[in-house]
Amino acid sequence: MRVETLPQLACVCSSLRRASRSVTRLYERALGVSVPRFTLLYVLSKGPVIQSMVAELLAVDRTTLTRTLGAMERSGLIRSRSGDDKRERVWSLTARGKQELARVLPRWEKAQDRLRKRLGADRWELLITELTIIAAAARMRVSDGVDRFRVRKTPPPRL
Repeated sequence: MRVETLPQLACVCSSLRRASRSVTRLYERALGVSVPRFTLLYVLSKGPVIQSMVAELLAVDRTTLTRTLGAMERSGLIRSRSGDDKRERVWSLTARGKQELARVLPRWEKAQDRLRKRLGADRWELLITELTIIAAAARMRVSDGVDRFRVRKTPPPRL
């Protein structure tokens, strides 16, 4: 099926899920590891991170994140320690985790380049921006005192 012939879905959620499944398939074939595993290796490569911050950054529920981190810890890719608050877990890469990331990072870059070329540089940048805005808008809650979305004048840092 050619891309142009895909029918548009009226539901934003269904459209995003379809796109997510398709993109995940493309990346996992290129990487040879799961996208969640790669993403956690990549995020933790930036330095030790508190588990609750990882959950917030990636919008992952705590149960799923705990299960994934536990499996990666058992594989020797990451390690945890107690944070300042004993209830906190601080996660970081092990030497083996750094090696695994170094092995798959070039494959990730190729997958990124492949999709960027298919979309075009302008659409790629717009997509990154729009997906960030969509994630933020979907997480807004009136109970938090947020009733409408405001676009930042300066973009947040890109990981």
